[in-house]
Parts: sequence; C-alpha cells; structure tokens
Amino acid sequence: MIKLILSDVDGTLLGRGEGAFDSQVFDVINELHNRNILFAAASGRGFGDLYRLFEPVKDKMAFVCSDGAMTICNDSVIEINSMEREGVGALINDVTYTEGCEFLLYGREKLYIRPKTRAYEDFIRDKYSDKVCLISSPSEVEDDFLKLSVYAKNGVEKCSDHFEKKWCDTFEMVYNANNWIEFVAQGICKVSGVRALCRKYSINMNEVMAFGDGGNDIKLLGTVGYGYAMDYAPECVRSAAKFVTGDVMQTIREEVLGV
Repeated sequence: MIKLILSDVDGTLLGRGEGAFDSQVFDVINELHNRNILFAAASGRGFGDLYRLFEPVKDKMAFVCSDGAMTICNDSVIEINSMEREGVGALINDVTYTEGCEFLLYGREKLYIRPKTRAYEDFIRDKYSDKVCLISSPSEVEDDFLKLSVYAKNGVEKCSDHFEKKWCDTFEMVYNANNWIEFVAQGICKVSGVRALCRKYSINMNEVMAFGDGGNDIKLLGTVGYGYAMDYAPECVRSAAKFVTGDVMQTIREEVLGV
C-alpha cells in the first residue's frame, strides 16, 4: 500500500517551459489527502518558490526543499540539514574569484546573492522576485545555509572539475547540468527528506512512490519502493528506477487511486 508519494517538479511534474500547473495536479493532491496518502514535492527549489507553486494545496502536502536540505509538512519544519557556514563563506569566495561564475545561496525562504554583474542580478530577480536579498558578505545573513548554487554563465564544462575537486570533500554536489552546479551539506540529497517524512509518519520505504527525471533524482528513485523515471529522462536516471512513465498524474490515478 502506498502511503507517501514524492515528485520532482521541474521537468517531471511541471513540463519544460511551463510556469504553473493545470488543475488536475491539485485535484489529484486533494484526492490523495482525502485518502490519507501524503504527497510531497521533492525539488531543488527553495521553500518559498514551492509554496507559491502549490498554493491551492499547500496545507495538504509536504515539501522536500533545496534537494533535501529542509523538509516541511503542515507548516512545521520536520528536518533542517544546514551547510557549515565557514565552508560556505570559503566556497562563495572561490565562486567570486572564478571568471564567469556567480552564486545563489538558499536560506529557509529567502535567497541571497552578491552579483558581479547587473545582468545576473536582473536574471535572478526576474526569476525569484521579492525572495532575493543582496548581501555584501555571507556573515551578515541570519539564516540557515541550505544550498549553494554556482551559476556558470558560459556552461559548467569550463568550471565543474574545479569546483568538484576542490569542494567534494566538504559538501555534497547534488546536481551539475547546463549552467548550474549545486552544493548541499555532506551526505544530503532528496532521500534525506524522504527518510525524515518516513520517520515522522511511520512509513516504510517500500510504501513510498517517487517520480523524477534528473541527476538529483537518481538516489531517490533507487531507494524508494516504487521509483518512476520519466520516459525522456537520461539513461542513467531510467536505469536507477524500477519503472518508467510518461505522465505522473496518470500513473498516480491508475496505480494508486484506481481511477
């Protein structure tokens, strides 16, 4: 029996290029809630962004935010996995002195930047609007450091080896694609959020279903009882999952709700 369902957001539950869900997503989450099946968004996005996306059903689901760094349900923080502050400061300095790179630091609800260019500031503000705070130093931030994303303007190929080799012993690199390299606390990934929810609600891992399409979903799909990769996901993701699907909501309706 499925008691917990998690889904990645971008590229999985939210189609590529889409900025909002259609009503069927909220209808399914409502029905799961009515049947006492917990639904959770498991995403690299921060809590504020996810809360906005799922606003109509935000009180009927859980959130595994910032790639497992923070897990929330019923407006209560179940678990926080913060990055070590001194190390984050050193990583930020490294990003600052690396040509073509900028950082995006995730707090509980706010995002922090020290932009080197106006173009990057405008890019982040356009994407995250009022959640963005300008800082001169990470030491002035009175918030948990949940995730640090490195933006590589010219693509990660030019700098990923540098950051991975220098920082993989200090932080966990959870994602590396296109223009972004992402770091969280050592040992943390989306599975951390799943385990926190399972402990909280006495759920066994074989009672968990999950959906994903990216590199930061591989551990999740291989750990839960019912891991579904999107049929367009890279082979490394599909091979980690037990199942493949082309539609998250349809799979949930057929395999869990029986409709």
